[in-house]
Amino acid sequence: MPLLGGLGLIAIAFVIGSIAIGHGIRDRNQNNVIVVTGSAKKRITSDYVIWTLSVTSTQASATAAATELSGWTGKIRSFLSGQGVKPAELTVQPISTEAISKGGQVRAYRLTRRFEIRSARVREVTGVADHSATLLAQGIPLSADSPQYVYTKLSSLRPQLLAEATKDAQNRAKVIVKATGASLGNLRGVDVGVFQVTSPNSTEVQDYGVYDTSTLDKDVTAVVNVTFGVG
Repeated sequence: MPLLGGLGLIAIAFVIGSIAIGHGIRDRNQNNVIVVTGSAKKRITSDYVIWTLSVTSTQASATAAATELSGWTGKIRSFLSGQGVKPAELTVQPISTEAISKGGQVRAYRLTRRFEIRSARVREVTGVADHSATLLAQGIPLSADSPQYVYTKLSSLRPQLLAEATKDAQNRAKVIVKATGASLGNLRGVDVGVFQVTSPNSTEVQDYGVYDTSTLDKDVTAVVNVTFGVG
């Protein structure tokens, strides 16, 4: 009887061991994965422009500064209108005033007027900015920023680029797995990175994304890290 009992315990231990080994194999297969980075890039052309400019008058009295600024404002308005800028595209900011003091006394007043143009007529407004030097030739101390170019349809472009980036990751994974003699399994997870909107052919990348506004044409890049099972 002791012998039979011992054999029974051995049999039970063998069954338990087999079950444990089976679970181990299954667990190993579940954790046998490959993580591959995929990317997709598309060249786009900006469809919106923002251009800001300003003019400042500094005079001994606020009245003199306001008078001079008013004359310059009229000429700038005429220039913009003559160049085809539409009233709905132009915002003229209120005058900002700064008193310049020296030795505890006000010596002068600095008055500034800012203008902002926002338009979907990108090339037309760019042309206006290019011709703004004519105001300087008239003696108007114009200060102008470079136009900012924006792409307003980025949200509709994202799904397409994400799909292409995921497909790129899958193709890369197939090549790598095939070289090892294994087979590519099902998709386990996708980690989507931030979109990078850069000037053409730029290699600039930032953790929180890049959004370049200096160029009319841009490259939009999507990056994903995709996890696949491996059999």
